[in-house]
Amino acid sequence: MAETQFISYLGNTPKIRVLDMLITGRELDYSITDIAEQAGIGRATFYRMLDGMLKDKVIFPTKKHGNMQLYKLNQDNKIIKRFVELYDQICKTASEKEIAIQKKKIKVKIKK
Repeated sequence: MAETQFISYLGNTPKIRVLDMLITGRELDYSITDIAEQAGIGRATFYRMLDGMLKDKVIFPTKKHGNMQLYKLNQDNKIIKRFVELYDQICKTASEKEIAIQKKKIKVKIKK
């Protein structure tokens, strides 16, 4: 799994990996298995984090499909709002840098 700019800036920890994954898909609901797999961590690791994330209102339960509970990022949480802003700014800055690099490459090819 490639390291995103968000993870690169904040550190490659299970909690940051989960936040990165949830912020990326902030409008979607996820099962515990989905969160763990997409964040690249073990289910047991996520289970250890789950109570704290629920208590801190980072995520909240949404729908239930049979025995499977789905969760969603709590975008009303003030701290999560700030993380989303930071995530979006990091992505914007990285995109702008990449666009500048690509423009330079195009100019060099045109001049040749």
